Amino acid sequence: IDMQVLAVLAAFSLLLIDGHAQVLLQQRPPSVIKKESTTVSIQCKVEGIDDFQAAYIHWYRQLPAGAPERLLYVTGVSQVYYDSDSNKNKYLSSKVGNKICTISVLNVRDDDEGTYYCAYWVSHRGNRLQAALTESRLQLQQHTFIQGPKITAAFLPTSLKSGTAAT
Repeated sequence: IDMQVLAVLAAFSLLLIDGHAQVLLQQRPPSVIKKESTTVSIQCKVEGIDDFQAAYIHWYRQLPAGAPERLLYVTGVSQVYYDSDSNKNKYLSSKVGNKICTISVLNVRDDDEGTYYCAYWVSHRGNRLQAALTESRLQLQQHTFIQGPKITAAFLPTSLKSGTAAT
């Protein structure tokens, strides 16, 4: 069996454990480049949760040289709990419909660059834990200044316009 077939079989076997469908999370867009002072929104599409409205969806951010930190979690349509009071002015999150949870990063700055994760987990019988995680990368658009060619205005003497030069 070649490696691609093994990879597909491994992925499929992760979807079914103990006969229960597993949760699948997909974030859109996977990578975002934004200008400073704008807002970026990331969607997390959730598959495999029976009661999405009651599910806890967590949002994390990982800076390039740091550990992941939880920003907030969403329980119901409008129930958002922030891990820090300062996050209330920086992030908005909500559930849209039956399968999508969004996060918006407001007034994007250099220190917002990093990887953003949506996550879900639930404890089942005993100590078994079911978890799912996905990511999106946020990058600030670099300011590039391009200097165009210089345009010099030149005025010809009126005598050249008529074909004769004045001396």
